[in-house]
Amino acid sequence: MSKKSKRASILFLSLIISILIFFNGNAVAKEQVNLRFMWWGGEARHKATLSAIDAYMKKYPYVKITAEYGGVTGYLQKLITQLVGKTAPDVVQIDVTWLGELFAQGDFFVDLKTVKGLNIKAFDQNFLNNWCYVGDKLVGLPTGVNCSVLQYNRDFFKKFGINENTVWTWDNLLETAEKVHKMDKNYYLLNFDPTVCYYMLKAYILQKTGGNWINDDYTLGFDKNILTEAFEYMDKLFKVGGIQPFEESAPFHGKPEQNPKWIKGELGILWNWASTYPANKAVVPSLSLTLPPVHKNAKSTAIVVRPSQLFAVYKYSKYVNEAVKFINWLLNDREAALILGDVRGIPASSLARYALSKENKIDPVLSKVTNEAMKRAAKPENAISQNQEIEKISTDVIQELGYRQLTPAQAAEKLITLYEQRLAEIKRLQSTK
Repeated sequence: MSKKSKRASILFLSLIISILIFFNGNAVAKEQVNLRFMWWGGEARHKATLSAIDAYMKKYPYVKITAEYGGVTGYLQKLITQLVGKTAPDVVQIDVTWLGELFAQGDFFVDLKTVKGLNIKAFDQNFLNNWCYVGDKLVGLPTGVNCSVLQYNRDFFKKFGINENTVWTWDNLLETAEKVHKMDKNYYLLNFDPTVCYYMLKAYILQKTGGNWINDDYTLGFDKNILTEAFEYMDKLFKVGGIQPFEESAPFHGKPEQNPKWIKGELGILWNWASTYPANKAVVPSLSLTLPPVHKNAKSTAIVVRPSQLFAVYKYSKYVNEAVKFINWLLNDREAALILGDVRGIPASSLARYALSKENKIDPVLSKVTNEAMKRAAKPENAISQNQEIEKISTDVIQELGYRQLTPAQAAEKLITLYEQRLAEIKRLQSTK
């Protein structure tokens, strides 16, 4: 080799070494990113989400994600405190019914339609428009497609000769509930706590009115006569032994899926969200799904199809871009989809659904009922109809009815009085902002 060639080889080698040192040094010097991610759920969701976080941190070693998780009780209050105090996690799971109350406290979330690195085309745009925007701001992306369903115990149905293919109406639900309790006093058809009774009350009335629960002008979407009728129906269910007495089920109000009689198979039906099915089926293996009762000639099915939850990014996060990158991976990446499965319902992202379908990872029962619900879905509820204070008033009055402290007519009168007082206050507060 000539001296000239040898010198050129040395220079080339030096250049290669310099490049390697440059890139290696940059990798070492990459800023450590610390994200906090908060969600609620059951054990199956916690386990899958923690596994997804581990996979993400292995893929991106410079990112450390601290998981903050638990049950839904107290979650909203904790989140509001953190948002107002500017100590909220970088990524949070929120419920669409909370958007009105969260935005009443301030504007805390990144507008996801304005960020880079997030594939929102993988989501149905009408679904986003109906549920995920506040004004023109895309507050969050849906984790899954959720719907209101009846979760029923197939063994219970078999014991009492109930046809699994029953198309439920309010009449045959009442008749079946009475029949079950007459056959065995230890058994009740319905595992309904005050919150589930509130779902039932709204559905019963909305199917007759076809309108909103609360109108946009803060007036009621129903009158006293129809509300009394709905409370009378609920009262009959208590009196025929269709619903386990509140005196017995009270320790499990807010968590009826943990009621020992439900776990032992002595309660037949739980009205709940489809997204809770995998976790509940792990405890009650003979669980299956069907749609809630609907009046004949109903003006609306009142079947709710909505996001399971939303993933949102805290706008005061130090690492907004990394937080966005993380939720994009959680919602759209094949690896994440296979880890998370259906713990938040059928994925809302078409990419995640495709990944699960290709591997036969979507529960066929969950898929079937979700498809049926989407075909029969009612129009989306307006924000004020989902207000948590309105729900609290309702469940308090329902408890008084369940404990026989109010007649149906008294319950209707009290609910309307309390609603009108609170709605006037909410309207006044909203008008001063």
